[in-house]
Amino acid sequence: MATLNKEQVIMDIRKIMILVNGKDRTSEIVSIRRDVVQRKIEVVYLTGDKVYPYNQNRVKILENPRVIELEGRVAYIDNLPIYEPKIILDFGERIKIIQYNGSTHTINPERFSLIDNGASDQNAQQILAYLRDIAQYTSDKPEEEAFLKQEMEQLTFVHPESVLSHYLSRRPVKARTPDMDGVIFPFRFNLSQKAALENAVANSISVIEGPPGTGKTQTILNILANLIAVQGKSVAVVSNNNEAVKNVIEKMDKQGYGFLTALLGKKDNQDAFFANMPTAKIDGWDYEEEKGTLFQHIKTLNIQLNKLLTKDRKRAQLGQELRAWQLEQEHFEEYFSRQDIEEISKLPLFRETPDRIISFLAETSLAKENNQSNKLLYKLKLLFKYGVFDYKKLETYEASILLSLQKEFYRQQIQMMEQEIAAIEGQLQNASFDKLLEEHQQYSEKLFRKYLYQSHSVQPEPDFTKKSFKIRFDDFIKVYPIILSTTHALRRSIPQNYLLDYVIIDEASQVDLITGVLAFSCCRNVIIVGDVKQLPQITNKEIEAKLTTTPPCDEYNYFQHNILSSAISLYGKSLPCVTLREHYRCHPQIIEFCNQKYYDGQLIPYTDPSPSECPLVLYRTSAGNHMRRVTRGVGKGRYNQRELDVIVEEILKAPDLVERREGIGFVTPYRKQANKATQLLTDGIEIDTVHKYQGREKNVMIMSTVLDSSWAGQQGIDFVDDPQMINVAVSRAIKQFILVTDHDLFFKKGKNISDLIRYIEYSTLDETIIDSQVVSVFDLLYRKYSSKLISLKAKMDPKARYQSEEALRVLLEEILKKPQYAVYNYAHGMLLRNLLNTVDLLNPEELKFVSNRASLDFVIFRKLDKSCVLVVEVDGFAFHENNPDQLHRDALKDAILKKHNVPLLRLATNGSGEREKIERALQEA
Repeated sequence: MATLNKEQVIMDIRKIMILVNGKDRTSEIVSIRRDVVQRKIEVVYLTGDKVYPYNQNRVKILENPRVIELEGRVAYIDNLPIYEPKIILDFGERIKIIQYNGSTHTINPERFSLIDNGASDQNAQQILAYLRDIAQYTSDKPEEEAFLKQEMEQLTFVHPESVLSHYLSRRPVKARTPDMDGVIFPFRFNLSQKAALENAVANSISVIEGPPGTGKTQTILNILANLIAVQGKSVAVVSNNNEAVKNVIEKMDKQGYGFLTALLGKKDNQDAFFANMPTAKIDGWDYEEEKGTLFQHIKTLNIQLNKLLTKDRKRAQLGQELRAWQLEQEHFEEYFSRQDIEEISKLPLFRETPDRIISFLAETSLAKENNQSNKLLYKLKLLFKYGVFDYKKLETYEASILLSLQKEFYRQQIQMMEQEIAAIEGQLQNASFDKLLEEHQQYSEKLFRKYLYQSHSVQPEPDFTKKSFKIRFDDFIKVYPIILSTTHALRRSIPQNYLLDYVIIDEASQVDLITGVLAFSCCRNVIIVGDVKQLPQITNKEIEAKLTTTPPCDEYNYFQHNILSSAISLYGKSLPCVTLREHYRCHPQIIEFCNQKYYDGQLIPYTDPSPSECPLVLYRTSAGNHMRRVTRGVGKGRYNQRELDVIVEEILKAPDLVERREGIGFVTPYRKQANKATQLLTDGIEIDTVHKYQGREKNVMIMSTVLDSSWAGQQGIDFVDDPQMINVAVSRAIKQFILVTDHDLFFKKGKNISDLIRYIEYSTLDETIIDSQVVSVFDLLYRKYSSKLISLKAKMDPKARYQSEEALRVLLEEILKKPQYAVYNYAHGMLLRNLLNTVDLLNPEELKFVSNRASLDFVIFRKLDKSCVLVVEVDGFAFHENNPDQLHRDALKDAILKKHNVPLLRLATNGSGEREKIERALQEA
């Protein structure tokens, strides 16, 4: 502006800024005049013609601003990113941001920042390009594929303070030293959970390894309480599916803290949330005790409880060791009972400690191996060290003495451990351990609620909308400091390029690198919660052939890693990691398999060791090839009808399971088997694949392995015998795990399932190893079959064209020889047309079908009047279920017989119980 004196000026907000009393009023002003004589600046506003004279010191005119070019950077006001500004003008004392929609913001320079892209180097760009390439092909559903592709394409800017920037550039984890005296546990805790929380708040990237049943959700809840209340942070809890995060909401709701959470992410969740936003109900939470007083109580309790929790863990570990000794003793006692033992008395060694007895047994064994038993030095050692005077007696009754000593060793060892456990339990009781834990939780809860009262009692009634909440996100995140979403939709739940303080990724072993990277881009700190020994995400290997890019190194390989294993591989031993060790879900005998097989004995069971039923049961199906593989038509996949029959006919008829359907789960590696089970098993049993069952639990879990000993069955061993799958399947069971499997395939060929079978045999002393009595006459078609069928096999004609029908013919003859069925006879291969008195009821397609020599496998009729009482059809798998055309012909035959009221019994060659089914059908006839 050249001269303002006595001249009217049209305001251009791009060139001039007028501050009135320190506030930008440029867009409200029509004109300004400087009155040099009066030393006034006269302002005319849009609202009218009135002239407002201001003293010169109250009006400041800023001109000739500098245009701030972004050049790949992102502009922020405080912590909020500015979404796609049209132009940013630097007027020196003020900065003006003009949006494309015409709105403007004027701020002080100290509130403004320009942030460089934290992923501008070649390595980071290569990783992002690789993941964008994959994102094009990750889903069979067009809308899902488009969503993920769009999210990755929009990830062009990475905040340098974000976890993603550190991850892409391999920058080290940031460590800090927070005050741990102020840590609260309103959801109770144990030593591992306490260490995990402290590790999480002390590092920018941390991992919580959460084996099955170790309280991952409880740990997350305590972390949330400390972050949002004590530290005033914003947090997102994400996972690969909504069910995992809903578990957090449900537990927060149950304790009255649901008003802190916003379940966002996909459109339906956002619609539901904004239609019914939770509000704080915090009356009475402003407790009389001061924060300092509550903190002091918690600090004092922390000192006491740290020692007592260590004792409690020792008690649980001793209980674990005791059960192992008791099981070993059971095996020894069984062996001892089969030996011819001379009764030995008055042997001084029987009064020795377990350590002395085991030392004696070791030394005598070593002397025997080295041919030192008759040496004088050895005999003197026995005399002076162990008080053995009668060496001749020892030599004469050596076997009996050594076995008796072993028996005494077990008795004393177990007695000593029981006494040690009792002593610790007494110490815990005398110190009021349970009461102190309860007090710690109560004080923590009071302090947590007091914080929430102070933060939320001043909040107005929430009036956010789906359209406005991102614009007002600073206010929104104060009201709802916990965002919940899936990993892939988190970026749509917050403003673009906004950084939350923390993201907690739950069930991280199932989070792929693309969605994990999207979550990493949204936070300054991340807590990765998962278990690499449980099932990883499922990736489509066929995508690799379509890619034009490659990862710069293996740590970022989408097909080799999930986000948890990638972080572990990337940072190695420098990654702050805590394993939750205390286990609270499964019967100790169940989880001990997973513990020894997969967790190097680190887990410590805290569950009740006294079973109400046998915790481990193994059912082996009868010999034969029972697996089928559907390769044509809809519903392709593998299934095993015999294993389902065993479950229906034997397992579910057990008295203790008859009334408890709601507490039973069924898992299998194959979707086809799960679908078949859904059609067959009783309502109330929760049925799914092992992959879908991760994160769930049931009192009784039944696992069907599906495969058999055939060549086709053996091709699936690598998939079914996967260690992560077996770990997940077994650890779903709370009270009882029942394995239904082939009679010998996995024992001979497997690794994980064979170890599971051996573990069940050892743990139960073979008492719950059950060879199923469910057989089928069609088992005679296999090279191996049950000995119960030998008599039938001898009667079969090996030259018969269809051996399946020949097997049923032999069975029918046996059945019809019984006195109660003497009035019946059968015909084999009768034409369907010959059975019908009339064809008037048939439609053209059915008429054509019967006229084309359609036949019936077996027709059972009354001898006296030749009236049909039952048609029996033999359905071979390859010719029927795996043949869509034949299935249609079967449906025609069924419809025709139904129209003429002819009873029909279809017997699949992979079924079972044919004798019972035929006899039941005849009785009904």
